[in-house]
Amino acid sequence: MLGAALGAAVALAVASGAGPSSAAPAEEAAGAPTGAASSGPSWPQAAAAGKVTPPDLDDVEHMCALLLGCDRLPISATLPKDFPTCVRTFTEELSSGKALEVSLTLRECGLRASSCGQLRTCALRGVRPDICAGRAKTGAVDVCDAEGRAVTCAREQVAGVRDCPRGGEQCAIVDGRAVCSLGACLGDAAPSCSASGTRVVECKSGRMVSLDCAALGMKCAVLPSGPACVAPTKECASPSPRCEGAVAVVCRNGHEVQVDCGAQGLECGGAGPAVGACTAPEPTCEATAPRCDGGRIRYCDHGRPRSYPCRALGLSRCVSDARGPRCAS
Repeated sequence: MLGAALGAAVALAVASGAGPSSAAPAEEAAGAPTGAASSGPSWPQAAAAGKVTPPDLDDVEHMCALLLGCDRLPISATLPKDFPTCVRTFTEELSSGKALEVSLTLRECGLRASSCGQLRTCALRGVRPDICAGRAKTGAVDVCDAEGRAVTCAREQVAGVRDCPRGGEQCAIVDGRAVCSLGACLGDAAPSCSASGTRVVECKSGRMVSLDCAALGMKCAVLPSGPACVAPTKECASPSPRCEGAVAVVCRNGHEVQVDCGAQGLECGGAGPAVGACTAPEPTCEATAPRCDGGRIRYCDHGRPRSYPCRALGLSRCVSDARGPRCAS
């Protein structure tokens, strides 16, 4: 099923949902959010060169503070429950070859938003915030909006958006799920690469569902597990990683990916704690229990002491309960 192939393409510690429509191509090909500043190549442009630049730790902290502290976020993702775990998880995933497969909604909205409102607006991708009013009072319901975007509703709120038109597709309801479709097809067919090599496609219940690899800066390739989006770089000569100065060259889905560890003060092959494909400098703090200190979260991240002020993005306080410490409004 294409749902399995798509799952591999957006895996992080967070998934964008379940089933064929959950990791939809057009949803992830959305480009930069309105009002967000951009510097350097976009994520898809970097992926096309097989390059990953680890995120700034401050940006990851801001993203985790918003993801865990804002309500009514239209992001159908399973997130770590506490702030330090969220920061560690995203830092490691975005500092490895897996970064190319992470949801662009998280990369381009989460890492760039500076408030709960900005994150909500970006993740909605133009969908009306009230489209789910009166829908999905229990469970989840998928709908297509007037512009052809696929929307998941839960508890009368938008829980996820897949921006089908941006990938040249339209929303269709297949087996009760809203999917981004290229159009009609005959019967069912197993996932495959499109003739152009730019998409993973599957004919499901008479609709051609696809994952637009090109919009992510990647290409379609057939792996032992099935077709998937991979970096358009040379195939790996060895599965073992290697260092080229401060750049870690790793093998991801059979293709080389370069992780620029030095861009964020990390090392390749150092003796410090591992941060994805990179290593941090020698530890200067111990992994003691994170805690709230007034309106701050104090914790140790990969051997580095950190103190995050919740008020930095308009969240009012630090709370700590069975979920662990996090910022709250």
